[in-house]
Amino acid sequence: MRILFVSVHEVHEYDEVRLLTDLGHQVFPLGHHHRRGPYPGLLRPPLDLGPEHARLQQAFEEMGCRYDIADPIRGTVLQRAFVELFDLTIVVFNPFFIHHFREVLSARPIVLRTIGQAINQWEHLYAELRAQGVRLVRYAEAEAEQDNYAGHDAVIRFAKYPEDFPPWRGDRAAVLTFAASFAQRYPAEFALWRQATQGLPVLLGGPNNAMVDGAIGALGMQEQLDLLASCRAYFYCSGLAIPYTLNFIEAWLAGIPVVVMDDRIIPRSPRCSEIARLIAPGENCLLVRDAEEARAARQRLLEDPGYGARIGAAGRATARRIFGREGIAAAWQEALARFATPR
Repeated sequence: MRILFVSVHEVHEYDEVRLLTDLGHQVFPLGHHHRRGPYPGLLRPPLDLGPEHARLQQAFEEMGCRYDIADPIRGTVLQRAFVELFDLTIVVFNPFFIHHFREVLSARPIVLRTIGQAINQWEHLYAELRAQGVRLVRYAEAEAEQDNYAGHDAVIRFAKYPEDFPPWRGDRAAVLTFAASFAQRYPAEFALWRQATQGLPVLLGGPNNAMVDGAIGALGMQEQLDLLASCRAYFYCSGLAIPYTLNFIEAWLAGIPVVVMDDRIIPRSPRCSEIARLIAPGENCLLVRDAEEARAARQRLLEDPGYGARIGAAGRATARRIFGREGIAAAWQEALARFATPR
Protein backbone atom coordinates (compact mmCIF):
# COMPACT_ATOMS: atom_id res chain seq x y z
CA MET A 1 0.00 0.00 0.00
CA ARG A 2 1.17 3.55 -0.73
CA ILE A 3 0.58 6.04 2.07
CA LEU A 4 0.98 9.82 1.94
CA PHE A 5 1.89 10.78 5.52
CA VAL A 6 1.57 14.41 6.68
CA SER A 7 3.47 14.96 9.93
CA VAL A 8 3.79 17.63 12.62
CA HIS A 9 6.05 15.87 15.15
CA GLU A 10 9.54 14.54 14.50
CA VAL A 11 9.54 11.70 17.03
CA HIS A 12 6.03 10.53 16.23
CA GLU A 13 6.82 10.68 12.52
CA TYR A 14 9.92 8.53 13.03
CA ASP A 15 7.99 5.93 15.01
CA GLU A 16 4.93 5.69 12.80
CA VAL A 17 6.61 5.92 9.40
CA ARG A 18 9.15 3.35 10.55
CA LEU A 19 6.39 0.99 11.63
CA LEU A 20 4.32 1.38 8.48
CA THR A 21 7.42 0.94 6.32
CA ASP A 22 8.42 -2.22 8.19
CA LEU A 23 4.92 -3.56 7.54
CA GLY A 24 5.66 -3.37 3.82
CA HIS A 25 3.91 -0.10 2.97
CA GLN A 26 5.52 2.62 0.87
CA VAL A 27 5.26 5.79 2.94
CA PHE A 28 5.93 9.24 1.52
CA PRO A 29 6.25 11.72 4.41
CA LEU A 30 5.52 15.40 4.26
CA GLY A 31 7.59 16.14 7.35
CA HIS A 32 11.15 15.71 8.60
CA HIS A 33 11.74 12.65 6.42
CA HIS A 34 10.38 14.26 3.27
CA ARG A 35 13.48 14.19 1.11
CA ARG A 36 16.94 12.71 0.94
CA GLY A 37 19.88 14.93 1.73
CA PRO A 38 20.68 16.92 4.89
CA TYR A 39 18.25 15.81 7.58
CA PRO A 40 16.39 18.77 9.16
CA GLY A 41 15.63 16.98 12.43
CA LEU A 42 17.54 16.58 15.65
CA LEU A 43 15.71 14.15 17.92
CA ARG A 44 15.73 11.11 15.64
CA PRO A 45 17.97 9.81 12.82
CA PRO A 46 16.97 9.67 9.13
CA LEU A 47 14.90 6.75 7.85
CA ASP A 48 15.61 4.55 4.85
CA LEU A 49 12.38 4.72 2.83
CA GLY A 50 13.60 2.52 -0.03
CA PRO A 51 14.24 3.14 -3.74
CA GLU A 52 10.58 3.86 -4.47
CA HIS A 53 10.81 6.98 -2.34
CA ALA A 54 13.23 8.58 -4.82
CA ARG A 55 10.80 7.90 -7.68
CA LEU A 56 7.92 9.42 -5.73
CA GLN A 57 10.09 12.43 -4.87
CA GLN A 58 10.82 12.91 -8.56
CA ALA A 59 7.11 12.70 -9.39
CA PHE A 60 6.35 15.15 -6.57
CA GLU A 61 8.68 17.74 -8.05
CA GLU A 62 7.80 17.12 -11.70
CA MET A 63 4.10 17.60 -10.94
CA GLY A 64 4.80 21.01 -9.42
CA CYS A 65 4.35 20.01 -5.79
CA ARG A 66 6.26 21.67 -2.98
CA TYR A 67 6.60 21.19 0.78
CA ASP A 68 8.03 23.55 3.42
CA ILE A 69 8.52 22.04 6.86
CA ALA A 70 8.60 25.53 8.40
CA ASP A 71 5.20 26.46 6.96
CA PRO A 72 3.39 23.24 6.04
CA ILE A 73 0.18 24.90 4.83
CA ARG A 74 1.16 28.13 3.08
CA GLY A 75 4.49 26.67 1.98
CA THR A 76 3.00 23.50 0.50
CA VAL A 77 1.65 22.89 -2.99
CA LEU A 78 -0.13 19.60 -3.67
CA GLN A 79 -1.49 18.36 -6.97
CA ARG A 80 -4.43 15.97 -7.20
CA ALA A 81 -2.52 13.80 -9.68
CA PHE A 82 0.18 13.21 -7.06
CA VAL A 83 -2.34 12.32 -4.33
CA GLU A 84 -3.88 9.82 -6.76
CA LEU A 85 -0.63 7.83 -6.69
CA PHE A 86 -1.48 6.75 -3.12
CA ASP A 87 -4.05 4.50 -1.49
CA LEU A 88 -4.78 6.98 1.29
CA THR A 89 -3.44 10.00 3.15
CA ILE A 90 -2.75 10.08 6.89
CA VAL A 91 -2.66 13.58 8.38
CA VAL A 92 -1.30 13.78 11.92
CA PHE A 93 -2.86 16.28 14.35
CA ASN A 94 -3.57 18.95 11.74
CA PRO A 95 -7.24 19.33 10.75
CA PHE A 96 -6.35 22.69 9.22
CA PHE A 97 -4.14 20.98 6.63
CA ILE A 98 -7.08 18.80 5.61
CA HIS A 99 -9.40 21.78 5.42
CA HIS A 100 -6.94 23.77 3.30
CA PHE A 101 -6.19 20.92 0.86
CA ARG A 102 -9.58 19.21 1.07
CA GLU A 103 -10.32 19.26 -2.66
CA VAL A 104 -6.93 17.81 -3.60
CA LEU A 105 -6.77 15.25 -0.79
CA SER A 106 -10.27 13.97 -1.55
CA ALA A 107 -8.81 12.06 -4.50
CA ARG A 108 -8.11 9.30 -1.96
CA PRO A 109 -9.41 8.38 1.53
CA ILE A 110 -8.21 10.70 4.28
CA VAL A 111 -7.28 9.63 7.81
CA LEU A 112 -6.83 12.17 10.60
CA ARG A 113 -4.57 10.80 13.34
CA THR A 114 -4.69 12.42 16.81
CA ILE A 115 -1.81 12.36 19.30
CA GLY A 116 -3.57 13.10 22.58
CA GLN A 117 -3.30 16.89 22.58
CA ALA A 118 -5.69 19.84 22.00
CA ILE A 119 -8.21 18.37 24.44
CA ASN A 120 -11.67 19.95 23.90
CA GLN A 121 -10.30 22.50 21.42
CA TRP A 122 -10.79 20.82 18.05
CA GLU A 123 -13.61 18.33 18.57
CA HIS A 124 -16.00 20.46 16.51
CA LEU A 125 -13.50 20.41 13.63
CA TYR A 126 -13.11 16.64 13.94
CA ALA A 127 -16.89 16.22 13.86
CA GLU A 128 -17.15 18.30 10.68
CA LEU A 129 -14.41 16.29 8.98
CA ARG A 130 -15.94 12.96 9.98
CA ALA A 131 -19.25 14.13 8.52
CA GLN A 132 -17.36 14.69 5.25
CA GLY A 133 -15.98 11.15 5.24
CA VAL A 134 -12.60 11.67 6.93
CA ARG A 135 -11.65 8.70 9.12
CA LEU A 136 -10.52 9.53 12.65
CA VAL A 137 -7.82 7.46 14.37
CA ARG A 138 -7.45 8.33 18.05
CA TYR A 139 -4.30 7.89 20.06
CA ALA A 140 -5.94 6.91 23.35
CA GLU A 141 -9.26 5.78 24.78
CA ALA A 142 -8.94 8.60 27.33
CA GLU A 143 -9.71 11.11 24.58
CA ALA A 144 -13.34 9.99 24.78
CA GLU A 145 -13.68 11.92 28.07
CA GLN A 146 -13.61 15.23 26.19
CA ASP A 147 -16.63 17.45 25.91
CA ASN A 148 -18.50 17.00 22.61
CA TYR A 149 -16.34 14.01 21.68
CA ALA A 150 -16.50 13.49 17.91
CA GLY A 151 -16.00 9.73 18.07
CA HIS A 152 -13.45 7.58 16.31
CA ASP A 153 -12.96 5.00 13.58
CA ALA A 154 -10.04 3.33 15.37
CA VAL A 155 -7.93 3.75 18.51
CA ILE A 156 -4.23 3.06 17.93
CA ARG A 157 -1.50 3.87 20.43
CA PHE A 158 2.03 5.02 19.64
CA ALA A 159 4.19 2.05 18.69
CA LYS A 160 7.69 1.60 20.06
CA TYR A 161 10.49 -0.86 19.37
CA PRO A 162 11.52 -2.30 22.77
CA GLU A 163 14.82 -3.50 21.31
CA ASP A 164 15.84 0.14 20.78
CA PHE A 165 16.18 0.57 24.55
CA PRO A 166 19.36 -0.79 26.18
CA PRO A 167 19.18 -2.45 29.61
CA TRP A 168 18.85 -0.05 32.51
CA ARG A 169 22.04 0.35 34.54
CA GLY A 170 21.21 3.14 36.98
CA ASP A 171 24.88 4.01 37.44
CA ARG A 172 24.34 7.77 37.45
CA ALA A 173 22.86 9.24 40.62
CA ALA A 174 20.60 11.73 38.88
CA VAL A 175 16.89 12.24 38.23
CA LEU A 176 15.94 12.70 34.59
CA THR A 177 13.00 14.51 32.95
CA PHE A 178 12.32 15.26 29.28
CA ALA A 179 9.93 18.12 28.53
CA ALA A 180 10.30 20.60 25.68
CA SER A 181 9.50 24.23 26.53
CA PHE A 182 8.41 23.02 29.95
CA ALA A 183 7.66 26.38 31.60
CA GLN A 184 5.87 27.80 28.56
CA ARG A 185 3.71 24.77 27.79
CA TYR A 186 2.85 23.58 31.29
CA PRO A 187 3.45 26.44 33.76
CA ALA A 188 1.60 24.91 36.72
CA GLU A 189 3.33 21.54 36.32
CA PHE A 190 6.69 23.25 35.83
CA ALA A 191 6.33 25.16 39.11
CA LEU A 192 5.54 21.87 40.84
CA TRP A 193 8.49 20.15 39.15
CA ARG A 194 10.90 22.85 40.33
CA GLN A 195 9.60 22.61 43.88
CA ALA A 196 9.87 18.81 43.84
CA THR A 197 13.41 18.72 42.41
CA GLN A 198 15.03 21.53 44.39
CA GLY A 199 18.33 20.38 45.84
CA LEU A 200 18.35 17.05 44.00
CA PRO A 201 20.71 16.10 41.16
CA VAL A 202 18.38 16.59 38.20
CA LEU A 203 18.69 16.70 34.40
CA LEU A 204 16.02 18.37 32.25
CA GLY A 205 16.20 17.45 28.57
CA GLY A 206 14.37 19.18 25.74
CA PRO A 207 14.61 22.47 23.83
CA ASN A 208 13.72 25.88 25.27
CA ASN A 209 14.59 25.15 28.89
CA ALA A 210 17.90 27.03 28.94
CA MET A 211 17.22 29.13 32.05
CA VAL A 212 16.48 26.09 34.24
CA ASP A 213 19.10 24.55 36.52
CA GLY A 214 20.04 21.14 35.16
CA ALA A 215 18.84 21.88 31.62
CA ILE A 216 20.76 19.88 29.01
CA GLY A 217 18.92 20.99 25.85
CA ALA A 218 17.60 18.94 22.95
CA LEU A 219 19.36 15.60 22.52
CA GLY A 220 19.58 13.06 19.73
CA MET A 221 18.08 9.61 20.06
CA GLN A 222 21.26 7.86 21.22
CA GLU A 223 21.95 10.51 23.85
CA GLN A 224 18.39 10.16 25.15
CA LEU A 225 18.68 6.37 25.31
CA ASP A 226 22.02 6.59 27.14
CA LEU A 227 20.54 8.88 29.79
CA LEU A 228 17.47 6.67 30.24
CA ALA A 229 19.78 3.71 30.79
CA SER A 230 22.16 5.45 33.19
CA CYS A 231 20.07 7.79 35.36
CA ARG A 232 18.75 6.48 38.66
CA ALA A 233 15.13 7.71 38.27
CA TYR A 234 12.73 9.44 35.88
CA PHE A 235 10.25 12.10 37.05
CA TYR A 236 7.13 12.63 34.92
CA CYS A 237 5.36 15.88 35.76
CA SER A 238 4.26 17.51 32.48
CA GLY A 239 0.97 17.56 30.59
CA LEU A 240 -0.70 15.73 33.43
CA ALA A 241 -4.28 16.23 32.23
CA ILE A 242 -3.87 15.14 28.60
CA PRO A 243 -3.40 11.71 27.03
CA TYR A 244 -0.18 12.70 25.23
CA THR A 245 2.52 10.76 27.10
CA LEU A 246 5.43 10.21 24.69
CA ASN A 247 8.29 10.76 27.13
CA PHE A 248 6.56 8.67 29.80
CA ILE A 249 6.23 5.77 27.33
CA GLU A 250 9.91 5.89 26.44
CA ALA A 251 11.00 6.07 30.08
CA TRP A 252 8.75 3.15 30.97
CA LEU A 253 10.12 1.07 28.10
CA ALA A 254 13.68 1.90 29.12
CA GLY A 255 13.26 0.19 32.47
CA ILE A 256 14.24 3.28 34.45
CA PRO A 257 12.07 3.55 37.60
CA VAL A 258 9.44 6.21 36.89
CA VAL A 259 7.92 8.58 39.42
CA VAL A 260 4.60 9.99 38.18
CA MET A 261 2.86 13.03 39.63
CA ASP A 262 -0.85 12.40 40.16
CA ASP A 263 -2.75 14.39 37.54
CA ARG A 264 -5.44 15.31 40.08
CA ILE A 265 -3.06 17.70 41.84
CA ILE A 266 -3.98 20.30 39.20
CA PRO A 267 -7.80 20.23 38.93
CA ARG A 268 -9.06 20.28 35.38
CA SER A 269 -12.17 19.17 33.60
CA PRO A 270 -12.43 16.88 31.82
CA ARG A 271 -9.86 14.46 33.26
CA CYS A 272 -8.32 12.76 30.22
CA SER A 273 -5.14 11.38 31.76
CA GLU A 274 -3.97 8.25 29.94
CA ILE A 275 -1.31 7.32 32.49
CA ALA A 276 -3.84 6.93 35.30
CA ARG A 277 -5.47 4.12 33.31
CA LEU A 278 -2.22 2.23 32.68
CA ILE A 279 -0.17 2.19 35.85
CA ALA A 280 -0.18 0.00 38.96
CA PRO A 281 1.29 2.36 41.59
CA GLY A 282 3.91 0.73 43.76
CA GLU A 283 4.39 -2.08 41.25
CA ASN A 284 5.41 -0.68 37.87
CA CYS A 285 5.89 2.99 38.84
CA LEU A 286 5.64 5.27 41.85
CA LEU A 287 2.66 7.64 42.03
CA VAL A 288 3.10 10.78 44.13
CA ARG A 289 0.57 13.41 45.13
CA ASP A 290 2.66 16.44 46.03
CA ALA A 291 6.21 17.80 45.91
CA GLU A 292 7.14 16.31 49.28
CA GLU A 293 6.09 12.79 48.23
CA ALA A 294 7.94 13.24 44.95
CA ARG A 295 11.16 14.21 46.71
CA ALA A 296 10.92 11.27 49.11
CA ALA A 297 10.26 8.77 46.29
CA ARG A 298 13.16 9.99 44.20
CA GLN A 299 15.48 10.18 47.19
CA ARG A 300 14.81 6.50 47.87
CA LEU A 301 15.47 5.62 44.24
CA LEU A 302 18.73 7.58 44.32
CA GLU A 303 19.84 5.69 47.42
CA ASP A 304 18.52 2.20 46.60
CA PRO A 305 19.19 1.10 42.99
CA GLY A 306 17.95 -2.42 43.76
CA TYR A 307 14.53 -1.11 44.68
CA GLY A 308 14.50 0.99 41.53
CA ALA A 309 15.48 -2.00 39.41
CA ARG A 310 12.39 -3.91 40.57
CA ILE A 311 10.05 -0.99 39.82
CA GLY A 312 11.73 -0.33 36.48
CA ALA A 313 11.63 -3.95 35.33
CA ALA A 314 7.89 -4.17 36.06
CA GLY A 315 7.32 -0.93 34.19
CA ARG A 316 9.28 -2.14 31.20
CA ALA A 317 7.27 -5.36 31.05
CA THR A 318 3.97 -3.45 31.15
CA ALA A 319 5.15 -0.94 28.56
CA ARG A 320 6.24 -3.72 26.18
CA ARG A 321 2.79 -5.27 26.42
CA ILE A 322 0.93 -2.00 25.79
CA PHE A 323 3.24 -0.12 23.42
CA GLY A 324 5.29 -2.86 21.74
CA ARG A 325 4.99 -2.86 17.98
CA GLU A 326 3.34 -6.25 17.51
CA GLY A 327 -0.18 -5.45 18.72
CA ILE A 328 -0.11 -1.92 17.35
CA ALA A 329 1.10 -3.14 13.95
CA ALA A 330 -1.88 -5.49 13.76
CA ALA A 331 -4.24 -2.63 14.65
CA TRP A 332 -2.79 -0.47 11.86
CA GLN A 333 -3.07 -3.28 9.32
CA GLU A 334 -6.71 -3.84 10.17
CA ALA A 335 -7.53 -0.13 10.04
CA LEU A 336 -5.71 0.47 6.76
CA ALA A 337 -7.54 -2.44 5.14
CA ARG A 338 -10.85 -0.82 6.13
CA PHE A 339 -9.94 2.72 5.15
CA ALA A 340 -8.12 2.35 1.82
CA THR A 341 -9.76 1.97 -1.56
CA PRO A 342 -8.04 0.28 -4.51
CA ARG A 343 -6.30 2.58 -6.97
